[in-house]
Amino acid sequence: MYKKGIISLVAATMFLVSGCQSEEKADSKTVETEKGSNQGTTDTSGINTTQDSNKATDSNTGETSNVEGSAHASDVHKNSNQQNSSSSSTTSNNVSVTKDTAALVMADYVNGLTTAINTGDFSNVAGTLKGSLYNDQQSLVKNLYKKGIKENWVSYSVVGFNKEGTSSDGPLYKIQTVETVSVIQPDESQKTNKYNWMYTAVLINNQLYLTDIAKNGPITTVSKTGPTNASSISNSTTTSSSSANSSTKAKYLSILEQTRAHEEQPVNDQFDADRRQASGNNYYMWDKVLNDIYGELKNQLSTSEMNDLKIKQRQWIKDRDAAAEKDLIEAGGGTLAYAEKARILHEMTRERCYFLFNNYMK
Repeated sequence: MYKKGIISLVAATMFLVSGCQSEEKADSKTVETEKGSNQGTTDTSGINTTQDSNKATDSNTGETSNVEGSAHASDVHKNSNQQNSSSSSTTSNNVSVTKDTAALVMADYVNGLTTAINTGDFSNVAGTLKGSLYNDQQSLVKNLYKKGIKENWVSYSVVGFNKEGTSSDGPLYKIQTVETVSVIQPDESQKTNKYNWMYTAVLINNQLYLTDIAKNGPITTVSKTGPTNASSISNSTTTSSSSANSSTKAKYLSILEQTRAHEEQPVNDQFDADRRQASGNNYYMWDKVLNDIYGELKNQLSTSEMNDLKIKQRQWIKDRDAAAEKDLIEAGGGTLAYAEKARILHEMTRERCYFLFNNYMK
């Protein structure tokens, strides 16, 4: 009976041990399943985060006031695309590229090319270009600067924009513009032409680059002035200072009238973005005239008169900018508000040009 008791005890113990091992195996499987589940959840979270990041980038690209060009060479982008083809393709295809985006890139290009031509420093525009246009504009900048030719963009407007297809580098777009450009020769003769261009652009790593340019319509001459040389200046020493002043004032009156005649109208005044772009271009045009008039007044006014005008001009700038900002805030932001802000800057600057001309210029 003692032996039977021992045998029963051993059997019970083995049964308990076997049951514990079974529970341990079951727990082990449960842990592994939970790990697998957690890993799946983590991966999904990672994908969603990437997509959300891309969406945020898309939104910023559409709203930002400045589109920066990449400093990487095109072959670096190609290698990157080959190594991460699915990721790069998804990113590029998801980017929201609009007419406003194109307008911002064109603003960088126009301002950069003007500075590059007038200073001989191609780096000012290089960040907006790729492909053949990069090489073409590099040669253009070098040649014009060497000849002493300068350019000034009077105005530009993006009048057409659409997706054209896809290249090995990324999606392609066509940007149609109308540009008014003044070309100033070393002898100070000047011709202002109106151009119709069609640009090709490519989207690489969320950035839009201009790659080609083609004529898209006639080139018309808006205005033309002859050279300034000794033969065109009267040798008479009896010319009065009043005649000279009259000639100067007539010159600036002509500038005011021409500038007003060249004011850009929105492509569609029902769209806030079109009105904002037109008013912005007009503001930059009048701001240049304002600076020219102010510079001429420095030559005409006495020291005390000029010091008085400086104080008034600084206060006027503060008042103008404050009025534009106030309208922006009251309109609650958005495209309408920014269109109104651009309109106020444009109209107040134009009025100031006429005010200085009528009240100070001799």
